[in-house]
Amino acid sequence: MELYLLRHGVAADLGEGGVVRDEDRPLTDEGRAKMKQEAKGMQKLDLTFDAIFTSPLLRTRQTAEIVAEVLGLKDRIVVTDALAPGQSYSHGANKHAKIFIEVGAHDCSRALLVGHQPDMSEYASILLHGQRGVNIEFKKGALCAIEVVSMPPRAPGALLWLLTPRQLKLIAES
Repeated sequence: MELYLLRHGVAADLGEGGVVRDEDRPLTDEGRAKMKQEAKGMQKLDLTFDAIFTSPLLRTRQTAEIVAEVLGLKDRIVVTDALAPGQSYSHGANKHAKIFIEVGAHDCSRALLVGHQPDMSEYASILLHGQRGVNIEFKKGALCAIEVVSMPPRAPGALLWLLTPRQLKLIAES
C-alpha cells in the first residue's frame, strides 16, 4: 500500500478576519493558490487515491477539497477526527495511530492523509522507524510518499519520496 502524507496549506492566523478558534482558520488566498499549483504537480505525477482522509479542521478540509477537485476525486474525501491535531499516536494496547487503524478498515491501495504538524512528522516516523522521534520536516503543503506492507503497519515502511511545496510547483510548471 502507498500512503501519502500532506500537510495543509498556508492558513490565516488566529484573529485574522475575525477568526477566534484554531479549528476555524481557513486557507489564505495565497494558500489556496499555492495548494492548487501543488495539486497540479500531483496531477502531473499521475497520482490518484482510493481515499483522501482529512482532519476536520477547516484548513485541512479545504486543502483536501482542492486536491480532490484538481485530481477529480471529490467523492473520495473522508473527514476523520483521527487526523485532528494531537491524535498522532495511541497509547492504548495496540500502540497504533488511530488513523492507521481507520485506513486499514478501508480497501485502499493508495491513500492520502491531510493533516497538521507535528503529527505528519510523527506519522512518517512511525511508518518508517516504528516509533516517534525521527525528525522529518513537513513545510505547509509538503507531500511524502511511503510504501507499507500492511495497515496498520506491522513492519517499517519504505520512503518513496518527500517533496517540498516548491518542488511540487516546479513539477506543475514543467
